[in-house]
Amino acid sequence: MDASLLTVFAQMFPPKPKWTVEQIPDLAGKVCVVTGGNTGIGKETCKQLLKHGATVYLAARSQSKAEKAIEDLQKETGKEARFLQLDLGDLSAVKQSAEEFKSHETRLDILFLNAGVMVPPIDQLTAQGYDMQFGVNVLGHFLFLKLLYPLLSSSSSPGSPSRFVWTTSSVNWYFHAPMKYDTLKDSPARRKLGPSELYCQSKFATVLLVLYLAKTCAKDGIVAITVDPGNIQTDLQRYTSGVFSKLLHWLLLYPTPFGAISQLYAGTAPEAAEYNGRYLRPWARLGEPHKGTKDTKEQEKMWTYCEGEVKPYL
Repeated sequence: MDASLLTVFAQMFPPKPKWTVEQIPDLAGKVCVVTGGNTGIGKETCKQLLKHGATVYLAARSQSKAEKAIEDLQKETGKEARFLQLDLGDLSAVKQSAEEFKSHETRLDILFLNAGVMVPPIDQLTAQGYDMQFGVNVLGHFLFLKLLYPLLSSSSSPGSPSRFVWTTSSVNWYFHAPMKYDTLKDSPARRKLGPSELYCQSKFATVLLVLYLAKTCAKDGIVAITVDPGNIQTDLQRYTSGVFSKLLHWLLLYPTPFGAISQLYAGTAPEAAEYNGRYLRPWARLGEPHKGTKDTKEQEKMWTYCEGEVKPYL
């Protein structure tokens, strides 16, 4: 565990934002993809991107929920997002989604890897048998990024690099490093670790991957940033229960629009183009992740593992 009481307190009570969505520049001509864009922080992110002129692909597993979100966004912004079918819990479906996107677009300026699942029942696994939280939060996004990376690179231009923004969480600080590779697929070790620690591990892994890729992606014209959105009221808490848990949520969680601030800043603010490899905390402030994520050997090990697992789908 890497979090002090001061860190926990700072996460619960961040200072008032200095940057607001009104400062987003004109995004006309920019093409964006937001995973998990049908709800919560992802939906709010789509809303602000649309308001500022971007072409927005709302990537989600459920077509009906996505279509309802697109209808809501159209009423709120006067602009229509485009649905992109994406099931991050199935690597074959991830490949199909990337191919579908490339059949419609020849550029990608900003990729928001925003979707996630938190503490689902321990029996839930992905289509390929990975722990659901690792499969969705990490491996599915990793494959999606790998497949769209050439398009991100080719869309970059001098002074206007393409960007990908990968959502982590403050729980990366609470993970008992290092990565426990025997828990990434179903095993007695995975079940012993439990959903909460598996969630922390998935967010720790996210930071490892971003920091690893940031070392090389700049030469391809890409900026890589990882963001902690803060303690936010979203559907992500749907698997939590109990009166005490609900009371804590009511007291400590911020409205959904706050959660989009950091990733919108990372994806659109001109000055954030200088933040390759950096970690943002609430609200759009530079911060530091778990010190274990800075271990270059651990970064490379995580990257190599993920590359090996997705190789059949590339």
